[in-house]
Amino acid sequence: MLVPDATNHFTADVAVSVESALKEIGLSMVLANTGDNGSQQDRLLADAQGLRVRAIVLQGAIDTPRLRELVARQNNLIFVNRRPAQGIVAPYVGIDNFQAGFAVGRHFVARGYSNVVALHGPRHYSGSTARLDGFLAGLGEEADVLLFEREYSMQAGYDCASKLFGESRKKYSIFCANDMIAYGVYRAALEHNIQVPNDLVLFGFDDNRLNEWLAPWLTTVRVPALEFGPAVAELIANAMLGEPQATNVILPFTLQLRQSA
Repeated sequence: MLVPDATNHFTADVAVSVESALKEIGLSMVLANTGDNGSQQDRLLADAQGLRVRAIVLQGAIDTPRLRELVARQNNLIFVNRRPAQGIVAPYVGIDNFQAGFAVGRHFVARGYSNVVALHGPRHYSGSTARLDGFLAGLGEEADVLLFEREYSMQAGYDCASKLFGESRKKYSIFCANDMIAYGVYRAALEHNIQVPNDLVLFGFDDNRLNEWLAPWLTTVRVPALEFGPAVAELIANAMLGEPQATNVILPFTLQLRQSA
């Protein structure tokens, strides 16, 4: 299993879920970190081929010529949490990011939020694009939204929010591409004496396991990390039995409405 960032708690939870489910069908998992780098991913794909693995699970795949070549030659690749790029046909396990973003946008409209900001992920990733496009569609064509493209990290959220709060004391309503970004925004808000939700509306994405302990106030989209494993294991088990595989396994998402939005 290749992951983009092993330090990301949601990413780690998905990996643990997959490993646990594979044990149930008698398989072991080797975990490798691509660092969201295409060259590193290609090198690890070559290593995986050398191991003669039953399946290669890519959580957050990067579109590269090597990846496309491998998909064309082999039918044992499974894409997780980030849909394969256009032209790549392979099983996908994850949520419908567009619909999740759309649901958040409709929530913003229903609550009458103003000064809307979207701290979205890199647009060259399909999940980031779908999530943002859904959010904008949910808000409606006439919505006025500040857009900031950032990496999925606390530091990115902190840096962007620090600059934003330093320039204006508006009550912003911020949709963050993941909970890590939201943590960074919250830290910046504290430093600027901005209170959530009185002075700032904050909405995350993922509902990773840290929220229960450190951010039980954070409103977010819950992506069921622990349901990825059984879905991936079933695809691999079916392939081992020679049964046809589903093209997509779409998992449910829910809006976890708490104090921050």
